Parts: sequence; structure tokens; C-alpha cells
Amino acid sequence: MVPPLPAALKPSGRLDHAPEQHRLDLSVSEWPTKAARSQIRRVLGGRADPATVDDMVLVVDELVANALRHTPGIGVLLLQVDQDRATVRVFDAGANCAAVAVKSARKSDENGRGLGIVARLTEEWFAEPTTAGGKAVVAVFAIALQENSSR
Repeated sequence: MVPPLPAALKPSGRLDHAPEQHRLDLSVSEWPTKAARSQIRRVLGGRADPATVDDMVLVVDELVANALRHTPGIGVLLLQVDQDRATVRVFDAGANCAAVAVKSARKSDENGRGLGIVARLTEEWFAEPTTAGGKAVVAVFAIALQENSSR
């Protein structure tokens, strides 16, 4: 059973259309983290605040790297964009949503800081189960699309 939508993902009532959706199959990429970063920059570069795009690239890099490192397989990156919000979902074959949590890392630890960075840079983030048996790690960003955007 999929949990109810968090508040940050519920329709704001300000849209009269569905958000744009951009899908990238990371499982076929030789360099999934690079492909994911490029997708964010391709879709939002020149349309959203550059600092926010940089934050999104960092978060997506972390989520994809974690999926590659800690799960049996990477799946799809789904980017949804509307006027004031961008939502990124990284799908993987790991089923343990509870394992996706901020850890306490000591100064001497080489790992364990990534999801803390994700938590600081996003409006909201969480893991949700998928009907296929894996999970999606979701990151929500507040954005402001530029007026002169051609999309």
C-alpha cells in the first residue's frame, strides 16, 4: 500500500495543468550519476534560479549514488516540474524504505553525510515503496521558474 501524499506533493490549487514530467532510465546508462545531473541541468538550466539547480544536481547525485551503492539495482529518474515546485524521484530495486535515513557521522567517517545534505537542501524528502517491490527516494524543491522560460 502506498502512503498518502505528503503535504508538499499535494496539488497547490494554483495550477490549471499537470506538471511537466521528464523521465530518464538510469539502468541503461554507463554513467547514471552523470546522466542524472545532466538531466536536471538540461531541464531546469536557464529556467530556474542557478543556485537551486546546483542544489538539485547535488541532491540527485547523492540519491543516485546511494541507489547504486546500497541497492540491487537502479531504475528511473522522474523529474516533475510546475511553477513553484520540482519533485525528483529516484527509483531503485531496494525495498527497505526504513534504511533511507539520515545517519550521524563522526569527523573521521568517510561516509554517512549525504542524506543530511539532502535534508538541508530540500523542502521535503522521503522514501516510498513502489508497486513493483522497490522504492523511490523523493526530493521536493521550492523553485521559481523564470518568466521568459520557453517551456
